[in-house]
Amino acid sequence: MSGGYAWYALPCLLCLALHWNGLTAWFRADDFAWLGTGIDVNNFHDLLSALFAPQAQGTIRPLSERAFFMAGFGLFGLDALPFKMVVFATEFAALVLAASIGARLTGSRAAGVCAACFWVMNGSTVLPLGWTCVYNQVLCSFLLLLAFHFLLRFDETGRRRYEVGQWIAFLLGLGALELAVVYPAIAAAWALLTARRHFRRTLPLFAVSLAYTALHNAVAPVGRAGDYGMHFTGSMLRTLGIYWTWSVGPTFLYTPFVLPAWLLPAGVAAVTLGLAAFAAARLREGARLPLFFLAWYAIAIAPVLPLRDHMTEYYVFLPVIGLAWLGGWAAAEAWRTGGARRIAAALLVVIYAGMALPEVFASGAWNREITLRVRALVEGVAGAHERYPGKSILLAGVDSTLFWNGVLDRPFRLFGLDDLYLAPGSEGRIDAHPDLGDISRYILPAGVVEDALKRDKLVVYDASGARLRNITAEFAALPRSTSLPRRIDAASPLTSYLLGPEWYPSDGDHRWMPKRATLRIAGPAAAGASLYLRGQCPEELLRAGPLAVTVWIDGEALPPQSIRPGRGDFELSYPLPGSAAGKAQLSLTVEAARSFRPASDPRDLALVFGWFEVR
Repeated sequence: MSGGYAWYALPCLLCLALHWNGLTAWFRADDFAWLGTGIDVNNFHDLLSALFAPQAQGTIRPLSERAFFMAGFGLFGLDALPFKMVVFATEFAALVLAASIGARLTGSRAAGVCAACFWVMNGSTVLPLGWTCVYNQVLCSFLLLLAFHFLLRFDETGRRRYEVGQWIAFLLGLGALELAVVYPAIAAAWALLTARRHFRRTLPLFAVSLAYTALHNAVAPVGRAGDYGMHFTGSMLRTLGIYWTWSVGPTFLYTPFVLPAWLLPAGVAAVTLGLAAFAAARLREGARLPLFFLAWYAIAIAPVLPLRDHMTEYYVFLPVIGLAWLGGWAAAEAWRTGGARRIAAALLVVIYAGMALPEVFASGAWNREITLRVRALVEGVAGAHERYPGKSILLAGVDSTLFWNGVLDRPFRLFGLDDLYLAPGSEGRIDAHPDLGDISRYILPAGVVEDALKRDKLVVYDASGARLRNITAEFAALPRSTSLPRRIDAASPLTSYLLGPEWYPSDGDHRWMPKRATLRIAGPAAAGASLYLRGQCPEELLRAGPLAVTVWIDGEALPPQSIRPGRGDFELSYPLPGSAAGKAQLSLTVEAARSFRPASDPRDLALVFGWFEVR
């Protein structure tokens, strides 16, 4: 193992050559949610909540998402390059570990280097290296490889410090990604197959994984419905089959070229047969190492198999390391043997690369292009906000790509802009994905637009081109409805004219009401509709038990609803009387059963809003 370590730089250089699109990409979509993690941190309690409170489908990843983005944004703002440098540095370290471990396990440095190269060529690496919020995959892979590296060093030397290093890396891995709970199974599989004397030493690792899993499920229960619902059925085998094709071929069996429909499946079958033939040959010779490589893949892929309705290409990023080791070993052995085996192995490597690399380049370019469009939008809005600091901004011409990647997660709040909206009718240009978000929450109703333009409180920009274009004058000249909206964002300064004088001023993304407040809203088009109230209730009001909230419509009281303790975020619904149908205006009065006065605030406070909607 001495000398020649410069060869381990080859996978890193290949990584740069294949994924330069990821290195030069900007932010998009979920990145902005994580970049804003520290915005509301004002004390130690807020910091703990920002780091450890379950978010995004109940995930708790303090290292790879919370601390990474909080520190990065604090130091570098919206400069993406430093974030990317951290991502790539972590991946380089993971590649060196993958190569080193492969060399230790197989006794061949060439096998280890080939394995690392095969891993970085896989299509599952595109998003972890190109989309910053997927850093959790990169960091978790590095930490699990580091833990396993320390286990191998402990086996070689017997030195206690390496076992301690394994524990530290494993525990840190749990802070990067929940998938790290599989490490004890990986360590145990290696011990059972190659070093049984160490098997008992892996058992305490299982205790930690079980405790972590129990604690995680207690604070963030596993979903049973929706895209993240867990389905422990026969569909898991189908999911495994699909992930296998993404592991030895291109993800989604995609290629930018026009090819016969049979060609890619044939390539997947050829690579699969090649790996199977090599593994079978080594097993016949008494080697158990192929079983460990396959076990790594099976153990690492198992936790995502129940996610039948949320199959994601980067879910094979960590599992495919096992197949890369097997493939790297096969390629090195065949090359050493020479003859027909060398030719067959070279052909299979060409097939694998021919399937994977076009998809890597195409997907990387696609991701980068999206981030550059989002960057132009965000920087354009930031410039408009500087020019018109006292006005809200309305965007016209936003399409699906820009909305889901550059508007949904509100990147504009990162530079102090809460009042950005989409023009009425924008929903017609945007594909609906209810599981991701509600488009209508971002649309400014026509009547509110008309009032804001008259009061010179709004500027309008066209986002359909390469740069934002101010179209306020021409947009104001267009005819539009002046009717009251059926959906009101109470926090928006543009809807203040619809609220009664009792309301307190907007606090950016929310607005407080006293114990009793009024507003105006349009009635439903037909009978059978309801009024929905969405907001937050402070804990102080729920300590005395459920809080009754009563609504009057044109002086007629509706049956009260209650907000129960433990439900800070609330959505209440009130069936509307038939007499409300078709009315151009409904006068609403909302009253909470009690209010409170904080020690640091002279106001009497009740509820935080939020939205009012008739539907």
